[in-house]
Amino acid sequence: MRWGAMLMCAAAFLPLAAAPHALADDTELCRISDKRLTEISGLAYSPTHEGIIWTHNDSGGGPKLYALDADSCQTVAVLTLRGVPAKDIEAMAAGVNVLGERVLWVADIGDNTAARSTVSIYEVREPRELRSTTVNVTRYALKYSTPQDAEALMADPRVDQLWIVSKGLLGGSVFAVPRPMWPRGVMSVRKVGEEAGFVTDAAMAPDGTRYAVRDYREARIYRGQPPGELITSVELPAQVQGEAVTWTPDGRALIVASESDDRLLRVELPPETWMKSASVDEATAPEPAETVETNVVNAAVVPADRMGTLAVVALAAGGGVFVLACLVVVIVLALRRRPGDAPR
Repeated sequence: MRWGAMLMCAAAFLPLAAAPHALADDTELCRISDKRLTEISGLAYSPTHEGIIWTHNDSGGGPKLYALDADSCQTVAVLTLRGVPAKDIEAMAAGVNVLGERVLWVADIGDNTAARSTVSIYEVREPRELRSTTVNVTRYALKYSTPQDAEALMADPRVDQLWIVSKGLLGGSVFAVPRPMWPRGVMSVRKVGEEAGFVTDAAMAPDGTRYAVRDYREARIYRGQPPGELITSVELPAQVQGEAVTWTPDGRALIVASESDDRLLRVELPPETWMKSASVDEATAPEPAETVETNVVNAAVVPADRMGTLAVVALAAGGGVFVLACLVVVIVLALRRRPGDAPR
């Protein structure tokens, strides 16, 4: 019975198996020499200046956006966002505003202590001439039903639709930002799906038909809009603290960056993630905001698909600790039984 008890304990807490990972090739594009960029937390290709990637630091880096040459990683310009307190800027994305103008979205959404009653997203128009300057921004205040720590922002490149993905430990949530956004008052975001834990960034593909969600070790590629259909997971190159991702303009690879790592890396994606047959028809219009409903059921049907590597590791560790505890209990009981005792 001792071994039976141990086996039952182990079976009850076996970790869920992770979805198979595709091995992705990665290439170092260049190395960032700007010593100010030590805590990179977001990336976005410029929607108006070809060959430019925008980036920013994590909390403490101030309200500044850095324009990097995609070939050399040299800083071409620095934008200072006027009047932005920059409590914890964690992500950025390129998209369009309600007027259809191409803009950058900057998300001050970090909340490690779950203490913020509201978070902010800023609309930034790039200057026509790429130079260091201070720019005006439009602030949009958002709130959740309960505070969330988040580091990921996605923007549809065709309409003014944004999504936030919370970080979570064993699981996060996907929230749709109301559209059109209104710069006065506070808007409530709406939960539309579930995600894995430890999400550090996310990005919508240039055609708006796919999106990528990353953690510290992998990127999950989805078809459609959140909550989408998982296509595959790819293992990311080892980085100190990978917290940034964006798509290449051709939609066939990801660009990733990390805190305390000066490399800008290109990660090739398997063909099934970008081939025409694997994509939603590009001519299909995006869903109106009022039809994007909460889809917890969809997330519950395939929880393993949305479970990241780190979440699985955490579950495995917890299961291992429990099994070890069961083993200790069985051994203690065996030692306490006297040799002359008859089995009960």
